[in-house]
Amino acid sequence: MKESDLLRYLLENQERFVTSEELAGILSLSPRTIRNYIKVLKTKLVLHGAVLESKPSFGYCLHISHPVTFDLFLNKNYQLSQWHENNTEEIDIADRQKYILNKLVIESKKMLIEDLAQRLFVTRSTLSKDLSIIRKKLMPYALTIENKPHSGIFVTGLERNRRHFILDYFFTHNDNSFQHYMENKSFFKKISFDQITIIVLDECRESGIYLTDFTIQNIVLYIALSVQRMAGGFELQPVDFDDSLETRQVYTVAENIIHRLENSYHLKVPKSEVAYLTIQLLAKGKNINVTNDEALHEDLDFVLQQIEEATGCPISQDYDLKKNLIAHLKPMIVRLEQGLQLKNPLLQEIKANYSHYFSDVKRYVHLSRYLSKFDINDDEIAYLALHLMAAAEKYRDLNKPKVLLICATGYGSAQLLNNRLEKEFGKQLNIIGIKGYYEIDDAALNGVDIIISTIDLSTQVFKIPVVQVSVFLTENDIKKLGHFLNNLNDNSRQLSSVTTKDATNSQSTNYFDQFTDVSRFKIWRVPTDREDVLNQLSDMLLTDEPAEFKQELLDQIDQRELLSAITFNDVIAVPHPARAMSKVPKIAIGVIPAGLKWSNSYPNIKLVFLLSPSYLNNQGLMAITQTIVHLVDNTTQQADLVVTKNFSDFRQKFILFMKGGKSK
Repeated sequence: MKESDLLRYLLENQERFVTSEELAGILSLSPRTIRNYIKVLKTKLVLHGAVLESKPSFGYCLHISHPVTFDLFLNKNYQLSQWHENNTEEIDIADRQKYILNKLVIESKKMLIEDLAQRLFVTRSTLSKDLSIIRKKLMPYALTIENKPHSGIFVTGLERNRRHFILDYFFTHNDNSFQHYMENKSFFKKISFDQITIIVLDECRESGIYLTDFTIQNIVLYIALSVQRMAGGFELQPVDFDDSLETRQVYTVAENIIHRLENSYHLKVPKSEVAYLTIQLLAKGKNINVTNDEALHEDLDFVLQQIEEATGCPISQDYDLKKNLIAHLKPMIVRLEQGLQLKNPLLQEIKANYSHYFSDVKRYVHLSRYLSKFDINDDEIAYLALHLMAAAEKYRDLNKPKVLLICATGYGSAQLLNNRLEKEFGKQLNIIGIKGYYEIDDAALNGVDIIISTIDLSTQVFKIPVVQVSVFLTENDIKKLGHFLNNLNDNSRQLSSVTTKDATNSQSTNYFDQFTDVSRFKIWRVPTDREDVLNQLSDMLLTDEPAEFKQELLDQIDQRELLSAITFNDVIAVPHPARAMSKVPKIAIGVIPAGLKWSNSYPNIKLVFLLSPSYLNNQGLMAITQTIVHLVDNTTQQADLVVTKNFSDFRQKFILFMKGGKSK
């Protein structure tokens, strides 16, 4: 819901004031509606550990005074729409329309006008206005509302178009939150996003199909919706596509994915579903085993030459630009031919801050004989604009820290960030690679000194510093990164100045006590093993969690370890889930003086910090994880913690180290 999105955006931007105009643009609401939501939030939050400050001309800023109280409140009231006992007219309209669309499109109901008006407590005239707006929303998807006597109103149209509309209307978000779609888990009931993600990654990697993080999420969401629709008896009509080598290869991948889904969900999947998944993979992936189309190369060369003549930039000879554009255009053309177009989480920011690039690309696409025949939406134009922006940035040059860029929205946006970093910090940084989140593994991290990420990785712990920035590298990002690099030059590994405000001594104590206590601490005096330690430590984190929490936590720890090591050195292991799961952040600590065998490479682990970040808010958790990271290079402090006598002794030593002191 929009209310939840509003509060989340304020949470993610606590360090600054956010205007109602900015919020309106992000959430696709009017400033007036934003102010109505803010008014309600203010009165509620002040009673639950937070204050919403407003300042004329500056906007709104969220201040959290009691993190745990606020986290529990946020969890209890996660569907924030229930707060509004006296909804404004605009909120009522949006909620009514969503309710009607849910009944007509998702549930495929037939409803009498009189019954629907009575259920929504509105007049027939008001309902007619709502239906008129809904008809316009459905029109681009070739879906129509029919009204038959005695049957009532219902939606007609192809199942594939229903699915497109459901994904776009109910599950599309305007932010770049990496796992935002997971909030819709309740809609999908028993469907496991993690399981589908693993299946897609396995089969696509095996066959050489590359998917960006953002498209992986779209594919997984599409498959989850397909499983849900098939379970409800809704099937796709037969789908036609060409019989090229590339299509046959991708069809085999789709068959393998569907076969694994059939076994997992006990479904019999029709061939039309395999065919349509093939189209989705063709439209959103890049098959590295298939050579590029010569005619497309010629078309692109012509367009780039025209742009070069108009701008003077030597882009017609830019091999990297052409290679990246070909990789983008091939699946894009498949999408356009099938009537599919991607959503772009960066669209609003590109249109607001880089409008001249956006306008130029809109004009340039008409020069292409491939693209000019399609009606291309703004989201797709924005993706192409990223490539041009990256090229423009490039034309503006063995002791530097080695940087790995992590970006979820595709190579064009990653290349844009890469070039902006080169421009601002080219003399200070050596960017050695660009990866998506699912590509992070030990090999990718080998030799890396800093991770710069456009994804929020605050719930993940790496033994090298992580700096989060916008893909556009804003002025605030430049200042933040500059501050961090200055600290590096002073031989400091303190990351707190980059990601959080410096913690006072009292905050250090509060943060430690907020996440753990004596009930989440154990010293093993007898020989033990990895399984036993994880089993007992996870038992310590079950308070206020559902029955399935423990097994899911252990599964998620295994999935996180598949990405990269969670053993930080020969002594310290920091197991944590691949995605945040807890209502509030928690830490369980194990001390094994005699050591345990974590793996063949790490046979003598003595300190285990089991972290379970919150899926709502993790204020203060970074201070703890940074302290653990700093422990890696301090063998004296490690040894002192290993011989700790009890929880009180461990707590005193850890907090002292956290504050920058040394144990006596």
